[in-house]
Amino acid sequence: MLHLCIDTSDKYLFVGLYENGKLLAKKNYEAWQRQSEYLVEEIDQIFVSTGKKKKELSSVSTSVGPGSYTGVRIGLTVAKTIAFALSIPLYLVSSLEMLQHYPAPCICLSNARSKRSYFGVYVNGKPIVPDCIKTNDEVRAYIAEHPDYELCGDLGYLGFEGTPYDPEANFLRCIDEEHLCKEVHSARPIYLKDDYGTTNMKTIVRHTIPSDLSTIVEIERACFHPPYDEKQLLYELNENPYAHIYSALVDGEVVGYIDFMITFNSATINRIAVKEEFRKKGVGNLLLGQVIKDCEAEKNDVVEYLTLEVRQSNAPAIAFYRKHRFDAITTKKEYYEDGEDAIYMVRCLIHG
Repeated sequence: MLHLCIDTSDKYLFVGLYENGKLLAKKNYEAWQRQSEYLVEEIDQIFVSTGKKKKELSSVSTSVGPGSYTGVRIGLTVAKTIAFALSIPLYLVSSLEMLQHYPAPCICLSNARSKRSYFGVYVNGKPIVPDCIKTNDEVRAYIAEHPDYELCGDLGYLGFEGTPYDPEANFLRCIDEEHLCKEVHSARPIYLKDDYGTTNMKTIVRHTIPSDLSTIVEIERACFHPPYDEKQLLYELNENPYAHIYSALVDGEVVGYIDFMITFNSATINRIAVKEEFRKKGVGNLLLGQVIKDCEAEKNDVVEYLTLEVRQSNAPAIAFYRKHRFDAITTKKEYYEDGEDAIYMVRCLIHG
């Protein structure tokens, strides 16, 4: 039985190949923000060095977070592709679970940035405090209350020394029914995003880049009927000379976006959407604020009006636009493909 293990969830890149529980070869080194460059090549080299063929694989495991947004996605995407292509089982393992020093009581930690930590407590391989996000002050307090618990992870950012990262035994321990992914296509990263509150969530808005589009398509499907597909979004991003698209990100994860056009003396919002779990946390305000900044900075023409259409039944969106000083001007009958009316709303920018 040949088993491949992958972990790219934090600063290290780990690839291990096992046969009947025995390690044949591994790669384990620090590759912060470079996993996407090295992972596939390292997998190929391991197979070459061992003389094994990928088609001989019987299963694959990967960490699924919490951790680096990009790192987690890279490892999971590669593992899912291998599992699907070879029709073999996929096992999903918590990144914090990977850090434990079995069987001791372990406080497993990694840096979540913004003075926060990904936090989980494991005893005998079982979680007694499920993976979550805590402030670093909360973590220090918990450590002080449990002096006999072993600290696991790279904890220099907290001023502690943790048990070195050694995923080999933990990966093998997690090849079981509990960690088996029932449907490969449904496997999703664990970001612990539901733990973000309005006081500790850092959001940035920047120009959309092509790698954002897969997430934006997911948001589209959840928010609009019919949704834009990736081809339409690529046209807006690369070919429409009047279009602008911005993405809102939390810790590197795209959580919302806005698509608008500036033509002559007006700007039109085509789309604005935020993931459900990030709504009412100021993301929409930041996206709309960026549009207004762009309109004020427009050099070719003075942008006097900001316009949009919204479904008549979408009361939360209408309330949001009214809060931002949009006025309902008229109703466009049967504006949408399903026959629903649209409310045409306008905000005058000249007078604030």
